[in-house]
Amino acid sequence: MQSIGRYLNNLGFMAVIAGLAVAALILAALTNWTAPRVERDLASELAAGMLTFEQELGYGGLIHNFKNYLLRPDETAYRDAAKKNVDRLFTELEGLSKLVQQLDMMLDFETTRRVINKYSLAIDRITALHGQGLAVTQIDERVRIDDSSAFENIEQVATAAREILAFRASEQASRTAGLIRSIFLLIGAFLVSVGIVFVFLITDRRRRARELTAAHNYADDLEDMARIATHDIRSPLKQIAFLVQEVITDCSENAGRLSLESREDLDLIRQRTLRIDALVEGTLGLMRTSALADRVEVVDLRVLVRSIVEIDAPPHLPVNIEGGDKIRVDKAKLTVVLRNLISNAVKHGTSANPNLLIRLVQKKQTVEISVEDNGPGIAEQHRERIFTLFATLDETGQDDDVAGIGLPMVRKIVRRLGGEIVVAGSTLGGAAFCVTLPR
Repeated sequence: MQSIGRYLNNLGFMAVIAGLAVAALILAALTNWTAPRVERDLASELAAGMLTFEQELGYGGLIHNFKNYLLRPDETAYRDAAKKNVDRLFTELEGLSKLVQQLDMMLDFETTRRVINKYSLAIDRITALHGQGLAVTQIDERVRIDDSSAFENIEQVATAAREILAFRASEQASRTAGLIRSIFLLIGAFLVSVGIVFVFLITDRRRRARELTAAHNYADDLEDMARIATHDIRSPLKQIAFLVQEVITDCSENAGRLSLESREDLDLIRQRTLRIDALVEGTLGLMRTSALADRVEVVDLRVLVRSIVEIDAPPHLPVNIEGGDKIRVDKAKLTVVLRNLISNAVKHGTSANPNLLIRLVQKKQTVEISVEDNGPGIAEQHRERIFTLFATLDETGQDDDVAGIGLPMVRKIVRRLGGEIVVAGSTLGGAAFCVTLPR
């Protein structure tokens, strides 16, 4: 019992350490964002500069004015404009070259520089040849320039810049996901330690007054941590604190014995903790999905749906699959969508006689995928709200205990695939989630 007392005495110290650890992780997150952001900004600047440079060189800039001067050598305004284009292009090349060096890219603009030099010399040559009385066709044959290598050089650098941007974005998403997971794992570990302390409070009747005071301190600590957590995590944390206080009060009134109601309260504490974990996992799932690179391929919908049903649906659950089609789509993202919808349908089907219907309807330019269940359904006034992050509904249309992050993720992915998702009534009596995708 003395060890219990020492543990309780150190509770405040534990809270401080936990808070400092969370602060350290947040500071690490800010630090880790800085360097990749600088490189990402340089790559963005390079990509934007390449676009401006290509316009200055292309048929709206140097090449345009050069060709016009070749066709109308008497109109010297085109010659002057072309020379200004040359000057601006060389100035821009200096800036772009510095960005390439800062990004450690194994590329340069020498090919492009040579082409611009050729155009610069050709402008003066047109003037000289025109002065000799040569026709336009004759001048064109003597000053013609193959500029394809310059555009290939520009495209190589632009492609490399885009690849750096994509890589840094993916790398940053992974780093951020790891930091968020570490923060919430730390919060979870602290909550577990608080739960252990409360168990000690229940069994240690001789220290009841001291433990009740500590409980108020723990509640204050939980409130401080709740300010750091998101709005949807705040609610289950407050419920945990309330239920624990109920257990303490119940033990105080029943000589330290746990009543049936207190046992139910402890089970609710466990459920709320699982809800927090589900919210964190859902949030990380959204980030991972955003970071996924697009990879379009031909997918047999019927084969894909059947493989998901075999994994996610109970073995004896009646699942009818109607229709089928092949579609060009990002298979990984579509799999995430279908797994969420099928899992939801399995979960919300009637417990007495669950049933599931999946329709794959081919249309001229689209494919419609509907997942239907025979559960309680969703009232029309709530059908848009269920796609709001962290919002879910129970059978009465009220928020329930489940972390509703799946459907917002589904809508986000479907729209990224160029489609849309709506919910309607099912022919089975429950809800029907209808996804429309381009073929």
